[in-house]
Order: sequence, then structure tokens, then C-alpha cells
Amino acid sequence: MTGLVFLLPVPCHLFPVTYSMKVLVIGGSGYIGSHTVEELARRGHLVSVFARGITRPPQAVELIKGDRHNPEDLARLRSLAFDAVIDINAYTREETQLAINAFDGAVARFIHLSTMAVYNLDSTMPLVEDSPLTTDMTAQYAYNKAECERALRWAYTKSGFPYVSVRPPGVLGPRDHISRENYCLKRMTAGDPIIVADSGATPVFAIYVKDLARCLVDSLTAEGVRGAAFHIMQREILTINQHIAAIAEAAGVKADVCHIPARLLERLGFTTYQFPYYLEGKTILADTTAARNRLGFAPTPYLRALKETVEYFLERGPENERSIEDSLSSVIPRSLERILVERYRRNLAEMEDRITKEWLTEE
Repeated sequence: MTGLVFLLPVPCHLFPVTYSMKVLVIGGSGYIGSHTVEELARRGHLVSVFARGITRPPQAVELIKGDRHNPEDLARLRSLAFDAVIDINAYTREETQLAINAFDGAVARFIHLSTMAVYNLDSTMPLVEDSPLTTDMTAQYAYNKAECERALRWAYTKSGFPYVSVRPPGVLGPRDHISRENYCLKRMTAGDPIIVADSGATPVFAIYVKDLARCLVDSLTAEGVRGAAFHIMQREILTINQHIAAIAEAAGVKADVCHIPARLLERLGFTTYQFPYYLEGKTILADTTAARNRLGFAPTPYLRALKETVEYFLERGPENERSIEDSLSSVIPRSLERILVERYRRNLAEMEDRITKEWLTEE
């Protein structure tokens, strides 16, 4: 490790990029966290990971075992005098508030990983960073993440808590344990059909995990961004159909896609969350001007990011890696998916033949 390690109370905006910082990553051993740790280490920062220790961080960094829900564990972290914190896995207001209590007045920058799901999706599009956050408590994940942000905003207003919130859409890339791309690859490589809810014309909004990691790290040293939130997402907007076709091309295989109405899938016991990037007919547009101008955000070209993602899963074998259906409590088995597609196509063909016959007969 070269360079200087600044300790408080030096403000974060005084850290030149070439200097190292003492950074704590909460939840740095998982999917997004591991990429963030690698990016921090690549830039020469001194990195510590706070996690339960179930999974080791990929880099040779310090692992501090503990439970983020335990105030004593968090108090111990405060005493270690970190310059900055990146919080990867805060999912409730209580978790964020405990972190605020632990680090208020003790760090120069606190980066919170949020999500574009925090918004009221009935808002005017494109979304901007001050669009209304959701207050719908039935949307549990979105509401809880919005509550995290409300806690941070209140702390900033009350005491100047130096947070930055980064709001990505779906995240694609290597190591993704809920990969939407591997969901498709599993079916493609096995010769199974891919069911797409409705027409497949819904846009895919995503960000490459390495771009997200870079943005989180850039937020540590950007000037004039405390108390602000930023959207990041890929430049290119593709439909679900185009996304699946691009995965197939990158993998060198064919995709057998079957479009089935979402209302029928739900009647048959499927959950629409099972189908990657399906948003129940909603379209999300988000302005990324602030991230480009204030964080220097420049995403990897979509096809390159997708190719690197596909290659990762192909090298390891798609069936050996997890995907989005593995995170759902109740999923229709793929064997039944195959039967459904066969029956749907057969009945659809029979219906078309019957209508055609009836039509021609009436004439």
C-alpha cells in the first residue's frame, strides 16, 4: 500500500484520487460488495469488510466479523477511525439508522447503495433524483429502501451527515446470485424454451456491476455531492426480446422464446417476478445527467458488459450457478414450463385453425 491514509477530521473533498483512504465496506463479501472491494483495492485504498464471515471477501483485505444489527459491533467499528463507509446491504430504516448512529461525526463520507425501486412509479417520467419516493407499505422492498433514504436525509438535515445515495436499476454481471442473464442461459444451453410474459416489449433497465462499483468508489472523492442521490444505468435501452437475443448471440446458441399473457401465467400459479425484467407493463425512464456531470459516470457499452457476464457463467456452467428463480420461495419447475409451452403452442395453433375455418365457412 502506497500513499497517505488520512484520518478525520480532514474533509473527504480534500482527498486527491491518488491518495489512499481507510474505507469500511459493510456487506463487502457478496455480489456487489466484492466488486466494490476489488475496485477500492485497485485504486490503492485501505479496505476493511464488515460481514458475518460466512463468505470471504475476494481480495486479501481485512475481514471484521460482526452483525450490523448489534450496536456494540457498530460501536467497535467507530473506534477504528475509518475515513469513509460504503454500505452495501442496508434494507430497512432501522439498519440505516444504526449505521448513522455509529458513524455520525466519525466519517467524512458515507455511501449508501440504494435502488431506483424507491420511487413512486406513477411519477412523471423520466425520473429525476427529487422525484417522490414511494410511501406504499405493501411494496415492502421498495418502501423499506425508501425509508433508508428518508433516514439519511433527516440525518443530513439535522447534523450534516455526509451521505451519498447511489440508485441503480437491476444489476448484471459476474457472480450475480440472482442473475437474470443466467436464468436465460440455463434454458438456452439445455434447449429449453424461455417464457416471456406478454409481448417482451418492456424495456430492460440495468447497470453493469463493475460500473456500479466504480460509481460507489467515485462517490467517495467527488466534490459537492454530500446529501445527494444519483441515478446510474446503461445508455442503451433494449426490450426484453432484444436482451434475450443478445444473450443468445453472445453465447453462440439459439433462444426458443414463447410469449404467454401475464394474466394467464398468474392464473396458472406463476409469479411474474420469475420472469426477468418484466415490470407488469410499467416503463421506467431515469435521467442520469447528475451522475454524468458530478460523478463522471460513464457506463460500459451494453454489449461488452453483457458479453463479459455471459462468458463468466458459460465458463462455470450455467447449471452450476444460481439465477433469479433460486431466490424465489415458490417457482414452477422448468419441467412444467416445458409442458406449458408445448400445450400453449398446440392450443394456440388449434384455436387459429378453428377461427380460420369458421371465418372462411361464414364467407
